[in-house]
Amino acid sequence: MQRSPTGWWPLQVGGWLLFAVAMSIGRAGEWPTAVIVLIEWPFALLGFATTLVLDRVFRRVPFATLTTGRTLGVVVIASWLAGMAWTAVFHTYLHQVVIPLLPVVSPEGAPVFRRGPLLDNTVYNTMALLVWSTLRMVLSYRDALFAERADALRAVAAARDAQLQMLAYQLNPHFLFNTLNSLRALIHEDRDRARDMVTALARFLRYAIVDRPLHVARLAEEVEALEGYLAIEAIRFEERLDVQVDVPPEAAECIVPAFLLNPLVENALKHGRPAAGGGPLRVRVTARLSTSERVVITIENTGELALPTPEAGNHVGLRNVRARLAHLYPDDHAFTITQQGEWVRVMVDLPISTRN
Repeated sequence: MQRSPTGWWPLQVGGWLLFAVAMSIGRAGEWPTAVIVLIEWPFALLGFATTLVLDRVFRRVPFATLTTGRTLGVVVIASWLAGMAWTAVFHTYLHQVVIPLLPVVSPEGAPVFRRGPLLDNTVYNTMALLVWSTLRMVLSYRDALFAERADALRAVAAARDAQLQMLAYQLNPHFLFNTLNSLRALIHEDRDRARDMVTALARFLRYAIVDRPLHVARLAEEVEALEGYLAIEAIRFEERLDVQVDVPPEAAECIVPAFLLNPLVENALKHGRPAAGGGPLRVRVTARLSTSERVVITIENTGELALPTPEAGNHVGLRNVRARLAHLYPDDHAFTITQQGEWVRVMVDLPISTRN
């Protein structure tokens, strides 16, 4: 059985109260107050009870599967039958209860009622019920429209969630495989360093699997995870790697896509080249608030720019970062890769967001 429309009860009660008041005002000056209360308020109460039954009938009708013509037919027929029932019950009440009480309630000025047909005034009552039924159908269609829109939004969100999950799952094994390859090379060379790498890997996986939401994280959490990743790479690169991370406290509280820094830094380590003069591969990670509403994150490495192409089998991290930014910040982000002297610079410009 379907539910009554949202907001139906306040409108139902309030509407019939207004109906009773309007009927009473219409008889003011014509009938004594006691007679008005004895006739018009029970009349409205019977209408109220009739619409309760009509509501239960409508809740059982699958209007969503009916054509407009059939829907109108059901509403008209149900209102007509309910109008006849309302009329018949009130007619019985009027002649069996009210008329015998009139001499007691209003000895003087009591109205005179003729005994008409049982279904007298059925058309009038049916018209009132048709108005009620129309308002109820409007409320029902409004609820159906809102529910359809909510379902559509949930479907879009679910699809976006699934795509982001797919991208995240594609990204995480990329890190894991690279780390395991480095670990494999260290096992036979230096067991102590291999043990340190396993510890760093455990910290990294804890962030990836347990300690973070799926899509977003504080930049401070990203930096902490990056330090775990760099601890692994420092063991592999030894003295051939120089990394500097500069994220001030005001930028550290910004909310960014989870695993934003790792693929960018990994790309810098994979494609970067040692600095001129035989120095180590240098990587700089910085973040700053460009305005009160935006944060700019920059990852720089020494080397030469080699832009990814759709046909290329590498740069998986960069492609995934681009895709995730497009989903999370459509038309409200910037992602650029440029060459500045001997430095390759990746810059991400995002709107500021913080957790409450």
